[in-house]
Amino acid sequence: MKRILAFTLALLSFAVISLHAGSDRIIQLNQLPKAAQLFVTKYFAGRTVSLVKEDREFSGTTYDLTFSDGTEIEFDARGGWKEVDGKHTAIPTAFIPAQITKTLQASHAGDAIVQIERKGRGYKVELSSGIEAYFNARLQLVRYDD
Repeated sequence: MKRILAFTLALLSFAVISLHAGSDRIIQLNQLPKAAQLFVTKYFAGRTVSLVKEDREFSGTTYDLTFSDGTEIEFDARGGWKEVDGKHTAIPTAFIPAQITKTLQASHAGDAIVQIERKGRGYKVELSSGIEAYFNARLQLVRYDD
């Protein structure tokens, strides 16, 4: 009987945690972590924010911001950017490590960066031509995909 009760309580606790952990909610721009707010005002000044969402999951909290032009930014719990997606439109590059932009300008002049994502110990960059360039943690180009 004790095992059944313990199992039932564990199952109920898991259900409550699951409901809470998977919850998304709409928030205001000023409710983002300060680092995310500064990132938006510095690199995306003048753009209209259409949606800011807080995603709570077991792995932590993330924030998704969408501008009226469709550009999306994902931030981690501390407000650091995880991904910037221009949806096939050029994104600002001032926040991208200079070594990455320099490497891409040298080999793909005129090809705009439309998406960048921090991936594990490196970066994935998508160019307007559809080419994806992968950089390691030392900002060295390691491979291409198309």
